[in-house]
Amino acid sequence: MAAAPELLRVPLFGSAHMGFGDSRQVAPNRYNRILYGFDARYPGELRFGDFMENAFTQPSTSDGPPCWAGEWRDSGGTNPRLMYFLGLTAAQIQYDASSAGTDYGARSTGGCLHNNGANVERLIQCSGNAANIVIRAIDGTVDAITGTIQRDKLAAVSGALYGSVIAGNRYSAIRFAPYGAAPNTAASWSGSTTVGWASTDINNIVSVRGVPCILKPEGVFLYNRGKDQWENMMPGWEGDPHPDNGRAAVSRGPDVVISRGRGGLVLFDGYTVRDISPYFQAAPNDDTTPEKISCLTLWKGFIVAVTSVSQGLRGGSGNKELHGLVTGVSSGNQKLLAVGTNLTEGIRFWRTQDNEVTFTNGATNAGDEDASTSVSLNAQSTAANGDYFVIGYRYPWRACLINFGTSGLNTNASTLSAEYWNGSAWAAMAIVDLMSTNPTTANTLGKAGLVILTGNPTDWTTRTYGTAGVDDSGGYYYIRFSVSAALSATVSVIGVRIIPWRPAIDTTDHPNDGIDRSGCYPHVLFGQITEEGAIWHDMGTPLVADEIGIVVGAHVGGAVGVDPRKLVLLGGANAYYFHHTESDAWPWLAPRGLAEFGFRRIADGHPVRLKTIRIDGRDFNGLTSMSFYYRYDSNERWSKVLLGARPPFVSKIKIDASAGMDFQWAIGYVMSDTTDPHVQRRPAVTGVTAEFELVAEREGMLAQRTIGAIPRG
Repeated sequence: MAAAPELLRVPLFGSAHMGFGDSRQVAPNRYNRILYGFDARYPGELRFGDFMENAFTQPSTSDGPPCWAGEWRDSGGTNPRLMYFLGLTAAQIQYDASSAGTDYGARSTGGCLHNNGANVERLIQCSGNAANIVIRAIDGTVDAITGTIQRDKLAAVSGALYGSVIAGNRYSAIRFAPYGAAPNTAASWSGSTTVGWASTDINNIVSVRGVPCILKPEGVFLYNRGKDQWENMMPGWEGDPHPDNGRAAVSRGPDVVISRGRGGLVLFDGYTVRDISPYFQAAPNDDTTPEKISCLTLWKGFIVAVTSVSQGLRGGSGNKELHGLVTGVSSGNQKLLAVGTNLTEGIRFWRTQDNEVTFTNGATNAGDEDASTSVSLNAQSTAANGDYFVIGYRYPWRACLINFGTSGLNTNASTLSAEYWNGSAWAAMAIVDLMSTNPTTANTLGKAGLVILTGNPTDWTTRTYGTAGVDDSGGYYYIRFSVSAALSATVSVIGVRIIPWRPAIDTTDHPNDGIDRSGCYPHVLFGQITEEGAIWHDMGTPLVADEIGIVVGAHVGGAVGVDPRKLVLLGGANAYYFHHTESDAWPWLAPRGLAEFGFRRIADGHPVRLKTIRIDGRDFNGLTSMSFYYRYDSNERWSKVLLGARPPFVSKIKIDASAGMDFQWAIGYVMSDTTDPHVQRRPAVTGVTAEFELVAEREGMLAQRTIGAIPRG
């Protein structure tokens, strides 16, 4: 009689309070990522997370994310409201509803609330060199402007008003109106002083220790009275400048948190710099929540950071670098394949203007990202007139980033449509287009940005395309694009990058997971400063491919005391409420949740096979399904184990041929009422324990070698 296999009892979860971004489980009490629905900040518990509500659609004048927001009061001066600038308009949120305000006639670039010392509170908007600043009182009246006062960025610091101005062809200089001076009069402002390099823009103006701090691509500048000049306190940036350095920043009083253009955050206290990046001392992979930060705020003792969808292409003055795109692609819905280090490998770009009879091959010029070579889309017409441009890649892909020459942007009103090949015909593909700049009528291809494929077709197949003789042997995954109206006379594409398709853990319960793995959703991160750096937690996503420009804690309910403050995310397409509460009683929970933990080695290099899983928890009322997911290799399909509705959840794995030395797991849930998931008590996972069978070395190594033969993504 054969001996029973040896079993190992292994605790998989005891706590995850030390933060996210650990894909290899290199440190205890950490996890890899959260799609939505979980809160791992509490020792010994993985709590169900709070709901991120898609509150309302932004006004039609939006041409991207807002550039400024601030709490103010209504016209009567009593009840709070949230004011913000986007496109041509000042919008507001009050009584949980949004409304568009006055058309400013020029696109906003910044703003602030300012009390000039005479206890006269004003809302100030600026539009770069497109128009004078606009100064409004609470009742809506506008102060007359004396002279020319044009600013790109504004900030009120210790009673003085600071603004960036153009010098040459960049917003590289600063002017200020001192405490007590009337900012609507040009004579109240100081002379222009260049800060740092004349060739770069001022990206932000913040306060640190009550003095102005100027953030630029090449450094962080404070005014040195002894030298009578702005001094770079972060000269190391001069060796690696980035056009997006400091675009997101928040002052904590004695210090300021500053975003890096290439990803990550630093803490500056006026004297020293500390790295507090979300992935500091972590082990992220391509599927981990992106590190590029689009906006920052403070909320309930935490630093709140929102990650960027568009990989740092934020608009505004100055050229923006294309960077931060992940490598690797998927050959299907499960297996990941690498294609080397060349992002442009395998890209195809075709243009046809005669209903696919003849073709122009733009693959070389679209793939080299060289501004001196481009692909013409001049006067591209509609599908009805036989005009398409087609982008293909060797493997399924999730998004493409398209960059244009400075004089090659479309300014005509036109929208973009997409189709995929289903094996026999072109079929509609749902997309999100982040390339429009016109605030009143969409003008696709109006700025560099992403086109995100939000559809999840199961029948997307390869095909050949274009001119006979061009090598696309084996076929490519093509998307055929068309426009609703003719483009401008000069439109030129200088570069295309592919963002790969990522597989979802569970396409039924969590169909958005694949889009998120490709980095196409913004994420809300909560951080706390520590002696070593910071502990960051992934709090989830609104599940919309939107560019978030502002995150702010605000009272948006209307009357004083009627509605609690909310964490508000202001995007280019929508505004979102994060109903975050620390309370366990009567929370408004995310209707779904998915938390993923990193790979770990179970038995000192010996192959194992999962046999039993046990999950302990509390307050599990209202669940319809709870699932456990696992795999032994990053190129392997996730296996799903259905659990019950109440803990302890215990499930025996009866048939599983897979085995391996490494093991990764995830947990997910779906609430019974996904439209209004209020529950009496907040559920929490308190423990996860697994039993593994030690398998024969030969069997295990064979399985591992078979999996490892597939190139890794």
